[in-house]
Amino acid sequence: MDPWDYEETVPLAQPAAPEQESEEATSRLRTNYDPQTGEYYSPDDAEGEVGQLFEGADGPSHGGRNALIIVLAVVVVIALVILAYPRMRDFIQSHSGNGADFSGPGSGQVTVTIPMGASSTTVGSILQGAGVIKSQQTFVTAAKNDTVTWGNVQSGTYTLKLQMSAEQALAALADPSSRVHQQFTIIEGMRNAQVFSTINKATGVSVADLQAAAANPTSIGLPPWATSPSDDPSEGYLFPDTYQYGTNPTATSVLTSMGTQFNQVVTSLQFVSKADDEGLTPTQAVVLASIVQMEATPKDMPDVAQVFLNRLAINMPLQSDATVVYANDPTGMNSSGSVFTTPAQRAIQSPYNTYLNAGLPPGAISNPGQDALNAVINPSGNDYLYFTLVDMNGTIAYANTAAEHQQNVDQLQAWCNASAANKAKCQ
Repeated sequence: MDPWDYEETVPLAQPAAPEQESEEATSRLRTNYDPQTGEYYSPDDAEGEVGQLFEGADGPSHGGRNALIIVLAVVVVIALVILAYPRMRDFIQSHSGNGADFSGPGSGQVTVTIPMGASSTTVGSILQGAGVIKSQQTFVTAAKNDTVTWGNVQSGTYTLKLQMSAEQALAALADPSSRVHQQFTIIEGMRNAQVFSTINKATGVSVADLQAAAANPTSIGLPPWATSPSDDPSEGYLFPDTYQYGTNPTATSVLTSMGTQFNQVVTSLQFVSKADDEGLTPTQAVVLASIVQMEATPKDMPDVAQVFLNRLAINMPLQSDATVVYANDPTGMNSSGSVFTTPAQRAIQSPYNTYLNAGLPPGAISNPGQDALNAVINPSGNDYLYFTLVDMNGTIAYANTAAEHQQNVDQLQAWCNASAANKAKCQ
């Protein structure tokens, strides 16, 4: 028979009244009597049973099992709270007043600038301040939940909408089309003074700072041979192109991007070795390219470069009007833009006057582009010694003799005198 059945069917005897006990003791015994078990117990029993859990007793009583269950339940709850805390925190923040979010793609337009190295907290603060998102914390959470998109966010200026959701704002910052490209363009043939003025107007970097940075060509990434004996050693090496710049640009950072681009171009052209094939140092090749840049359009540059090389080979003066213009106005800031020079201009005593001096001038007269650089190291191979425009539409005629050349010059003069409009172009 199951002992539990026995206990259920056999009535429990009522305890006999204790002998020689005081009324207080009797009351205490009654109070500590358990009618279900028919036993008296001490108030210390429960503590003893719990203690058995930790003292290796042979087995817990009912009270011991209950205590163990309670302890285990508490441990499980604590573990669940610890594991769930991050998500609970994000949920609370995103659904509280401080973490509320806008819904929808937003509307309107606002420009924001993200500084270099900004954290998601900083970016969130910028976006909240501009009215793009409702709270900083929602952006922080979005960036943490989508680390790939956050990793594509770069410093710069962006055009965003107002009242966007944090996730949409994050996606917009990672989208290159949202970025406002701050840039400036240097045109082929500009002189350094013109380059510095252009950069100053675009970036706010002072001309004085640009001049100081350009005075040390190697410090802005140019090769050791890339230097000019002129007052501006980097003349001819600030490569013409369109350049983007970030927040708070400096003279060195801006010019280094140009020096780096020059390096990449001459490396791709094998400029140094091919210049040597033409009997030129790389520095001399840049000087010649700076002249070719001012004398011809890209389609004629290989022929014009060959004419100059032919003249250099026989020590014949180059007689380039472009060098005379430079000799009279080295900065280019006061040039009239005319392609012609006057007898007085051609009489100036200057090493840059190639009417009076044979050979190349001592330095570059402009910043040549890739077409001019390539033309000097890959000339056409013609045997001409002369060239001239025959109209102001860019048509060039070539000649082997001075007499043939004069006929071409006469053709140009006839074109200039054909109409008032033409004459205006020839001024």
